[in-house]
Amino acid sequence: MNTRDDLDAPTSRSLCFWSCLASALLLAACSPAPEPATPIQAVYVSRVHHDTDEAGRRLSGTVSARFESELSFRVGGKIALRAVEVGQSVKQGQLLARLDDTDLQLAVDVAAQQWRAAQVEAEQASSDAARFRRLLTDGSVGAADLERQQARADAAAAHLAQAGGQLDLVRRRLSYAALSAPFDGVVTARRFETGQVIGEAQALLTLARPDALDVVVDVPESLAPDLHTYRASARLLAQPGDATSNPLELRLRELAPSASTATRTFRARYTITATATSTASAAIARLGNTVELHLSRQNSEPSALLPLGAVLSVAQSPTVWVVDQDAGTLTSSPVEVLSQTSDMVRVRGLAEGALVVSAGAQKLDAAMRVRAVARPLADAIQARSVGVSGAAR
Repeated sequence: MNTRDDLDAPTSRSLCFWSCLASALLLAACSPAPEPATPIQAVYVSRVHHDTDEAGRRLSGTVSARFESELSFRVGGKIALRAVEVGQSVKQGQLLARLDDTDLQLAVDVAAQQWRAAQVEAEQASSDAARFRRLLTDGSVGAADLERQQARADAAAAHLAQAGGQLDLVRRRLSYAALSAPFDGVVTARRFETGQVIGEAQALLTLARPDALDVVVDVPESLAPDLHTYRASARLLAQPGDATSNPLELRLRELAPSASTATRTFRARYTITATATSTASAAIARLGNTVELHLSRQNSEPSALLPLGAVLSVAQSPTVWVVDQDAGTLTSSPVEVLSQTSDMVRVRGLAEGALVVSAGAQKLDAAMRVRAVARPLADAIQARSVGVSGAAR
């Protein structure tokens, strides 16, 4: 027979269980939630491979004539004849344009008549002075009369000389009505039409000598001071076939002493040298051709090529993010930028084999945890950039 104590035992144990469960739930609700785990950011990296290469820069330039003249009439007037077109080759002394010389011819006729009148006056004054000199010997005229007549003769002679000079001047101005080529060349610009009234010394034609060519390029301020230390070569962008096989060998001939106000660049002119490798390219170089100029200088210390996106602040205090693959941490490392192209940059100051963040570097900070992921096609991109740099040399 069960006692009352035996009946109440299960109930007591149930109450104790539910009390403990409620206490546990209450404690769980009051305790703070655990902090979420810090996410690990996956980043593309490129491995540093050192090589001893030529640091260089690529700039765009044009083929220009070394000798180029702006031609103009030395007198003003109305254009009566235009004898050349743009792109036409001309010989020295060939007629390029002519003015309507009606007014100039009239001035010559007037000056010729004035000179003739002065000549008659001078002859008459000289004859009178000689006659007075003979009359002075027998006392027919006084010495004062002779002096006055001699003065008139001297004035008439001076007037004749003045009229002769004026006649020569207007004849020369008449010859200026014809514009001729001062040397063999090509007409590269024309700024007038037949019937146009132009002023004296107004630039009308540009004549260039195609036998002496330069490569003209605008150089950044940072490159100008050491420009003479770079070796220069160029390739014609319009050259058929393999343009890198026969680059134009260049020599710095002239560097502007001051920068352009608008662009803050220095204009440099390079002479195309006649070497065995550049003769074929120079033979097809024409005025106005666009060229890609490659400036190179041998590095004494190893350097590495990286994608352009790996470097932060290329202009000032350049740095890169170096990844510690084991710890998953980032370290900002300063580098020296030697050269750059549109997609690659050559730097110095990194350890061989270091992993450098090469994409999205501007979105990272030192406190982030990262996981290194090899950048797809990184080796192929680097090999292509090295190949292009070598071919340009």
